[in-house]
Amino acid sequence: MEPEFQVGDYVRLVMAPATRMGTIEATQVRRDRVEYHFKLDPRLAEPGPPFEVWLPDVELERCQRPTDQQAATIMHLLKYGR
Repeated sequence: MEPEFQVGDYVRLVMAPATRMGTIEATQVRRDRVEYHFKLDPRLAEPGPPFEVWLPDVELERCQRPTDQQAATIMHLLKYGR
């Protein structure tokens, strides 16, 4: 069973591709499936506890890390609406 993603890969959640981007921090095999520990990019964090979760590969996709300016724009849109 070859993992789809490696530790350190930059990915986004399929269900929230514009706002939930971050890195793979670890992998684990549970019930014969690879799961990935996703940690939200701190530049995209909203107030509250850090967003970290274990997810299967079908809920993630590779993406490019946004520039600091792009991350600031994303946060502005989240704060003030589109």
